[in-house]
Amino acid sequence: MLEQISEHVWIMPKDDQTDRPALGYVFGGKTSLMVDSGNSPDHISYFYGNVRSMGMPDPSYVVLTHWHWDHIFGLSGSPAKSIAHILTNERLQVMQRWDWSDGSLNARVAAGVEIQFSADMIRKEMPIRHSFKVKQADISFEVQCNIRLEELDCHLIHIGGPHSDDSIVVYLPQDKVVFLGDCYNPDLYNNDSLRLSELTPLIKRIEEFEADWFIPSHDEPVKKADFIRQLRTIEKVGLMVGDLKNPAQIQKKLETALKQKPDEEMVDIARNFVAGNVSSGRNPIDRQFFIR
Repeated sequence: MLEQISEHVWIMPKDDQTDRPALGYVFGGKTSLMVDSGNSPDHISYFYGNVRSMGMPDPSYVVLTHWHWDHIFGLSGSPAKSIAHILTNERLQVMQRWDWSDGSLNARVAAGVEIQFSADMIRKEMPIRHSFKVKQADISFEVQCNIRLEELDCHLIHIGGPHSDDSIVVYLPQDKVVFLGDCYNPDLYNNDSLRLSELTPLIKRIEEFEADWFIPSHDEPVKKADFIRQLRTIEKVGLMVGDLKNPAQIQKKLETALKQKPDEEMVDIARNFVAGNVSSGRNPIDRQFFIR
């Protein structure tokens, strides 16, 4: 069932078994909006069934927060008008030509275009994929796109961040809610890397939103103050790591900065920053996306 977050906002919670992200529903009266399309036609069909069982209208719009498979595969099962960032849509155009058989998935993992975790989850969520095709978004934008649902404003804002450079957020000022997607998470396609050069500007932008609730795709809804505190904690680890490139030195580096033994969560975050220091650039998949 959908869980209500505010007057106009509901979510269908995440399901980690097959990496299903939380999906958002914004009710504006006669029109409504869906945040992300889910990780399969079955996922979005389940979402539609929940919406209809509550007597609410099917979404008029579906917004994609970024290009990763678990957020876009359900789009083929929706007749709604779809909206994405221009970079997201460029990647969907390429993915439309891809075959999704086990052999093709294995080949893309070997080439570094896909990661093993995603390939495994795709197989689990969609055992039958012989006729599956990625669907391109109907509308794309570069900086910001504003949608009016009756008297409700929805702001789609390109925000970037460590996870993927095409990431957008959905900001609902009347309800003081922000859908985050995965924007603040590590870059899964680049060895789970984090960089302060991407995280710090993202935190500053997120702090500017007048919001009560932040809704991540793969975590529980969180109050603004708590979320900013979490991000600042991660940022502090990045500052302690500095330009360190040797994973074997993480423990010593943190102990020196903290003057005590770090916990395992802090060590894991430090590994993300070290991976970012070692990496030569953003997502390896970006460099291969436009190879025809």
